[in-house]
Amino acid sequence: MSSHDGSTPSNDSSTAQSSQPSISMSSGSRGRTDLAWGQCREALELSVGCKKTKLVCLYCAKVFAGGGINRFKQHLARANGEVEQCHKYSPDVLHQMLLNLKGNAAKKKRVREMQVDFNPFNAQ
Repeated sequence: MSSHDGSTPSNDSSTAQSSQPSISMSSGSRGRTDLAWGQCREALELSVGCKKTKLVCLYCAKVFAGGGINRFKQHLARANGEVEQCHKYSPDVLHQMLLNLKGNAAKKKRVREMQVDFNPFNAQ
């Protein structure tokens, strides 16, 4: 055990983290760990009689009736042609959503490549 007497720099991890964007993940009752859940709320009052949960943007109050959290991330990432773009938030949120969408696309690509490589019925 080491005591904190001030002789050792205790903020090494905080300085390393300060160079990266802060990503706060929110987990709900169904294990929702995507960082975009912290930027919206579920509109249960608008979802009465519907099977789909409606999401409301905390910045511009736009209601999303379908598409899930990925469609909402496209809204925050200002994706062209997919959804109406949101312009009422900090640039840090835009950066986080763009990184998240790019990360998800890369992950899906790796999974597809692995499925092709390990397919026993592959013609190779």
